[in-house]
Formats: sequence, C-alpha cells, structure tokens
Amino acid sequence: MGLSLRLRADLSILGLSAIWGGSFVIVKGALANISPMALIAIRFLIASLALWPFLPAGTLGSLKARTSRALMLGGLVTGGLLFLGFTTQTIGLQHTTPSRSAFITGMYIIFTPLLSIALGLRRPALASFAGALLAVVGLALLTNPGAGSDGFGKGELLTLLCAVAFAGHLLAVDYYTRLFDKATIAFLQVAVTALLAAPAVLLEPIRIEPSGGLIAAILFASLIGTALAFLVLNLVQSWTTPTRAAIIFAAEPVFAGLASWAVEGEEFSNASLAGAALILAGMLTSELAPSRRGGPSESVAGA
Repeated sequence: MGLSLRLRADLSILGLSAIWGGSFVIVKGALANISPMALIAIRFLIASLALWPFLPAGTLGSLKARTSRALMLGGLVTGGLLFLGFTTQTIGLQHTTPSRSAFITGMYIIFTPLLSIALGLRRPALASFAGALLAVVGLALLTNPGAGSDGFGKGELLTLLCAVAFAGHLLAVDYYTRLFDKATIAFLQVAVTALLAAPAVLLEPIRIEPSGGLIAAILFASLIGTALAFLVLNLVQSWTTPTRAAIIFAAEPVFAGLASWAVEGEEFSNASLAGAALILAGMLTSELAPSRRGGPSESVAGA
C-alpha cells in the first residue's frame, strides 16, 4: 500500500528540515569568506538557473499574457518575502550564534497560525496550536538562547524579522501553489530574490575570498538548500497545511544541532535532549489533530 499524499508531504518537509538545519553551520562558515548580500545574490542566481529546466513548456508565453498579472504578483510576493527572510537571517547570523539564530527563526511556527487568522485564512485546529507551543518550548530548551549570550541585540532583532517574513512566505506559497503551476512559482520566487539581491550587493562592502570550502558551501546552498528544497516545498505544500508544515519544520534546529555536533564537536545537555523530545511531541500532536471533517488531521483548503 502506497504512502498517502499527506504523509509524503510530511516526510519531504522533514527532509527539508535536515537540509536547512545543516545549512546554519555551512552558511555561518561561508560568511567568513564572503559578504552576506553577495552570498545571497550568487546563491539565488545559481538556484534560478538550476530551476529553469523544470519550467513547463509555454511558461514564457504565459508570463506575457494578460492573465499573467496574478502569476507575476505571486512571484513578487513569495520572492519578496523570501528575500526579506534570507537577508535578515544571513546578516543577523553575523551578529549571533547559529543556535540562537535557529531558535528565533523557529518562531515562525507561532507566527504562521497567527498570520493565518489575521489575514482571514483558514483557522488551524486547536491541536495545531498546542503542537506549536510544545515545539517552541522544545526549541527554547534545545538551543538555550539565554546561556552565555549578550542579550537581545542586532542579530536577534534581524532574525526575529526573518521569522515573520518566513511565516508570511509559507502562507503565500500555500496560496499561490493552489492557483498556478508549482514549478513556475518555485522558479519565480527564487528569481525575484536573486533580482532583489543583485543591486543590494552594492549597499555593503563587497568581500569575496575564493576557496574550496566557500565554493562547496555556495553549491550546496544553491543547488540543494535552495533549488531542490523550494522545488520540493512547492510540489508538496498543497498536500498539507501551513501550520502542519511549520510544526514539522520545528525539527530544523535539531538537525542544526546534529550538524554542529558533527562538525564542531558540540555536546548536548539534558535540557537539549528534553527540547528535542518536546519538538517531536509537537509534531505528533499536529499529526494526530482531529479534522473538522472527521478525518485524522486538519482539512486542506481547496480540497
């Protein structure tokens, strides 16, 4: 018996969590050899080129048609929010630690259902709120952001803005992938991010110090962490809900911690293990949430 579409989506999103969790350590290392906006511009330019072959035939013609206004708006909205999220996260990562960055970025787990209600979209089940709260408490224990920190500074503020942007992006992707071809939306948002990042490079001192490690980091971030990741996200987003996706993405700091342990030898405390357990509990709470239609979980808009 094959896997259900929702289970495929959940497993795919969990895989993306592993990719993006590992990216915290990779991007932090890359920033030692390249300025933030240059990294974002190069990353998303390469990702755009990689996504181009996946566009369906006739895409260029459809973009020129009168009906393309809504499609182009979708690309601008998703790409603009993606640009804002990655810009604030990448610059913020220069001024905070990967663990604090992972924790604050994970706050989009709470911002997603709150924005969903504020925008008048479908209301998540109460169990999803409970799962989100469990996941956030778990993130706090896992990353222990207050230990040895200098307080809430520039890096933390920028990363908090990143969390809001990512919550909006998750909802926007959910909306537009129900209206248009998923691969096209994936390409447009990445291409828009590259276009916005290109002129922004001039707003900071440009620094690029080529090395084998930097090239490897850029290729991983571009091809795996961006092109492949957003193509998969756009393909499976309509099979699940934004709140469920956000809660599963709560596993991202778990993978970030594992990557830090593997690369830098970071050790885990009892609080970290308890946090990981709470994150898994939050995921299971969402998975078992009763549906308003009597199913095993939240209903999906448009289904």
